[in-house]
Amino acid sequence: MSRGLIIIDAGHGKEGNPYPILPGKFEGTQNFYLALHLSRELEARGFDTMLTRPEIDNDPSLVERGRMAGDNGAILFISLHSNAPGPATLPEQYDEVCGSEVYYSVSDEERNATLALALNDAVVRTMNTADRGIKTRRSTEDPSIDFYSVLRNSVASGCKCAVLVEHGFHTNRADAAFLTDDACLSRLAEAEAEVIDKFFARNS
Repeated sequence: MSRGLIIIDAGHGKEGNPYPILPGKFEGTQNFYLALHLSRELEARGFDTMLTRPEIDNDPSLVERGRMAGDNGAILFISLHSNAPGPATLPEQYDEVCGSEVYYSVSDEERNATLALALNDAVVRTMNTADRGIKTRRSTEDPSIDFYSVLRNSVASGCKCAVLVEHGFHTNRADAAFLTDDACLSRLAEAEAEVIDKFFARNS
């Protein structure tokens, strides 16, 4: 018997957000590979999974991605990303900025924060990167809802357990090296799946 459906969103499209320090590498592609690993790890633990991008060339809208959660009765929506600094950071400063952070939906803050904290700890430990903490980001128009469209639409469709994980900075040399190593992505997926497994064992 399935323990529930988890929607895994590999953020961006295939060539979304190129790695400035590794020509030919893209955030969207590496997110996709991580999603495949995470799907396998979660299914091995008894969950069903659905990818918002079942093929690497898929690039559904943010609304479509989020709505897949509630429309399919998912127990969790998790969006996979890597980060980049703002335009105020010069390229020669990229290696000074690194680390993991997890945004969680404001729809069920206490529960989502618990999952976000455990996921962030796992990413920091596995990637050996800086801890940038867990966060919420609220809409400027309505502070009761999420700023990020994928989280907002997951909640609106009925799935209130929703997180967005920034796995390091693809502009940082060490983080980028980790995120482009398939064995490292496999270890990262295993660590995240363990967190999700334990979370739902306690919160089923």
